[in-house]
Amino acid sequence: MSPRLSSVAQRAPREWGGSAQNIDYSALHQLAPYIGKLKPVIARQLLREFTSSGDIVLDCFSGSGTIPLEAVMLGRRTLAFDTNPYAVALTRAKLEAPLSLEAANEQLTQRICDSQKRSQYDLRKIPLWVRKFFHPRTLQNAIRFADECIEKDDQFLLACLLSILHHQRPGFLSYPSSHLVPYLRDRKFPKVQYPEMYVERELAPRLAAKLVRTYKYGGAINRSSVLEVARTGVADLKLDFEVDAIVTSPPYMNALDYVRDNRLRMWFLDRSTVDYSPEPTERQIQSDAITAAFASNALKYLRKGGYCVLVVGETVLRKRIKTHPAERMLAKLTSEYPKLKVERVIRDTIPDVRRSRKTGAATKRELVLVLKKG
Repeated sequence: MSPRLSSVAQRAPREWGGSAQNIDYSALHQLAPYIGKLKPVIARQLLREFTSSGDIVLDCFSGSGTIPLEAVMLGRRTLAFDTNPYAVALTRAKLEAPLSLEAANEQLTQRICDSQKRSQYDLRKIPLWVRKFFHPRTLQNAIRFADECIEKDDQFLLACLLSILHHQRPGFLSYPSSHLVPYLRDRKFPKVQYPEMYVERELAPRLAAKLVRTYKYGGAINRSSVLEVARTGVADLKLDFEVDAIVTSPPYMNALDYVRDNRLRMWFLDRSTVDYSPEPTERQIQSDAITAAFASNALKYLRKGGYCVLVVGETVLRKRIKTHPAERMLAKLTSEYPKLKVERVIRDTIPDVRRSRKTGAATKRELVLVLKKG
């Protein structure tokens, strides 16, 4: 860490590392898995400290939608953008959830009924890497349901479907596989020994069970506080007004493979998705371009005196490449905006391997950069 950052860094609050089981967080945060997602406790505390009720909060790298959802629940207005279609679908799903379990079940019944009227797919035209995860009838029904949701722009039920696509548990749709990053576990659970794990899995009861889990602690939010959610890159961001705060977690250079790790869910959203594709932040020049676009095209919308709060990796060591995204981003931002002042730096350890890699590879610590536009 650079001397400039180390001189002002402080430890994260103890509760950032604790469990959220006894805290009143919406179950919508767990709507669907997403690698690298921010803990709700961190988002909530940052929003409480650096924004006020009624403020407009911009998250231009919304990811799983943690910050926008917490912003709305705290009485802020929110704008959320991302380039990843799964991130946008998940963010919209959380912010557009039906107001009750009854309403969600009615919506599900209608979608199931309409999806069954859709034409059958020729599964031979489906990529083999997708087909191998599912019983043919399960896959047929899942694709038709996904397309019905896409046609009706029902992002909530679409995200519910994506959330139960693959796992080894009975409540999920796939053959035995991992939950977060999709790969088959047929060696551990061979079909000869576990034939029950390779039968058809019905869609409707599993989605109904998913709704029960989602609404266990209620699900209503103030939708009028959601100003916009869209698939928009920071370079293309256009607003007609200023925002009171920017609170976001930009993607770290060479740290996580959002596309690869979500490829099965993304295929249901976009049939051109391939089994593997490179990340837009895989190389330093690409990552720097995103930072430059943020500096020139997001900060201009931040009002004078407003806070820019960035959750950034301290050090990333992956693929034999070592980077310091927090240092590099801060240098770029302050060179573009000399009056952008560092108010605080908070250092947080990441104990959850879901936010990095197995054995703690990639990034182990994050820095929260609190900047103020002078």
